[in-house]
Amino acid sequence: MDLAFAELAVAALGGASGSLSEAVVTDLWQRLRSRFSSDEQAVAVLDTRNSDDEVSVALLSDALRREAAADPEFRREIEDWLSLLAQPTGTTINTVRDSRGLNAPGATFNGAVRMSFGESEQAR
Repeated sequence: MDLAFAELAVAALGGASGSLSEAVVTDLWQRLRSRFSSDEQAVAVLDTRNSDDEVSVALLSDALRREAAADPEFRREIEDWLSLLAQPTGTTINTVRDSRGLNAPGATFNGAVRMSFGESEQAR
């Protein structure tokens, strides 16, 4: 679960691009800022919104871990947020016409990928 707390911390700090919508990230950030309103360090970390700062991620992750251990209801809420992170973000279809070969420098393919090059024999 430690990795899950870190993943949620990264998301709350704005590093969840692609896995959560901006509105969901904002809701998460607001919820955690409210939850940690009495924890000056956690609020300061949330206010930086810097998901690239490993120290900030670790501090927020630790705060999440402590709160989840102290409050079973909050732990269930964290699990709900984590389930949003685990959901696929949707389907993207890219159509390229009149291309020769596969040209995808730096590309990352996730999930089911179907490729067709030209018409199938059955379509002719």
